[in-house]
Order: sequence, then C-alpha cells, then structure tokens
Amino acid sequence: MVELDSFLSEEMMTAPEHPLADKMELPLPNSQQASLEEIRAIQRRDHIPGVVKRMIPLEANALWEYWWCVPGRLLLPEDIQLLESDRPRVEAIVSKLVWLWGGICFGKETIRPQDCAPVYDWQQVLAFVHQQGFKPDLLDIDYLPMAVRLDRRHSNSMLDSSAPSHVAVEPPHWHIEFFQMQPTEGGCELQEPKTICSCQIWTSKPFIKHLETGEVKTRYDLWVSQPLDLTNPPWRSPLVSKQP
Repeated sequence: MVELDSFLSEEMMTAPEHPLADKMELPLPNSQQASLEEIRAIQRRDHIPGVVKRMIPLEANALWEYWWCVPGRLLLPEDIQLLESDRPRVEAIVSKLVWLWGGICFGKETIRPQDCAPVYDWQQVLAFVHQQGFKPDLLDIDYLPMAVRLDRRHSNSMLDSSAPSHVAVEPPHWHIEFFQMQPTEGGCELQEPKTICSCQIWTSKPFIKHLETGEVKTRYDLWVSQPLDLTNPPWRSPLVSKQP
C-alpha cells in the first residue's frame, strides 16, 4: 500500500553526497575541445567524477535527484560505489511512478509500443528487462515535458509529403533506460552499442491528430519532446582556463 500523503518523502527525493564532492567542479574540457582519451586522462589524474546530480521533476513544485552518468566520461570506482549504493532509493521512486501511472516497456523487437499494455509493478518491469536477456547495472532517467508539434512524418499523401498532416502531442513523461557497464582503464564505462531496453511512464496518452479529418491515434513513438536537463554542476560547461 502506498501512502499518498507522503508519496515521496524529502529524504527519498534527496541523493546522497558523492565521496569526491570536492572534485565535482574541477574543470574538464568538452568533446569539442578534447578527445575522449584526453578527457578521461584528466579524470584519472585529478579524480574527477564521471557523474553529475540531475534534478527530475515530479510536479511543478517538486524535484527529486539522482546521479547521472555524463556521456563519454569514465566512471571512477567511487562513482560506481555511489551508483550501486543509491540504486535502491532510485528504484523505490520509479516503482512509485510505475504504480501510479503504469509503465510501457519496449525492447529491440517491439514494433508497435502503442499496442503494449502498461504494467503497474516495478518487478514486472525488471522481469521484462531480464526477458530481453539484459542484466542492467544502471538506470538512466529522462524527464520530458509537454510537447506539441506539427508533424509531417505520418502523411499518406503522395503529392505533398512535406506539408504537415498531423499535430503530435506528447504529455509529460519519464523515460527510463537500462545500461550495462564494462571495465576500462581506471574504472568502467557504459557498454556500447547499447541494447534497446526501456520503460516509459506517461502521465497520459501521447497521440497524433489529423489536421483535416480530426482523427486521433495513440502513438508512443513520436519522439517530439526533448529531455529537461537540470544538472548540478552543469555538465556542458566548457573548460575554465586558469590564470597564471
């Protein structure tokens, strides 16, 4: 039974501190300024974490935190330890979201996600992941806000396929991906190429509506929204030059 008067406690919404907290804001070049090998060499030398704290909206006045792996960065042993110890808290949160709204699971063989029935038990989500032959080490979570876009991809017209035929609507939702790690020099990295295995938690159904006929169809494969990226410290900030 979920107690709705304390759906997410303040303690549950707060991520633990990183053991290398004093290294979090040390400068690192971005991928336009240095190669992957150079970035990781700086990480190893200065013990700079490969994760940042991401804030995920629950509703307008509430955010919850989790440690997010910055793409391309090395995961130090301290990062891995933190991610593993914090995983039960993160799973407790997403299990409540799945219980409340339901989760749509899809893998590499899922052709029509809109035909998938939602599941309301996080253990069923994990069972689906294991059925895909996947043993996840990490969760990657994106929050995607409301998006409304003109859409020309679903036009059946052979005369003018460039003209928008529909309006696509995606309500707010959370997108959870499952990753595996592999050892590398100085720590671990996310395994590539990644197996397609995800769970989407929708606050209501996404759909397309035909501009002329008004016909509406549920579609979970529109991909018109962009993730809301709130991180601390901002991971896209460029290298700060040190004055002599």
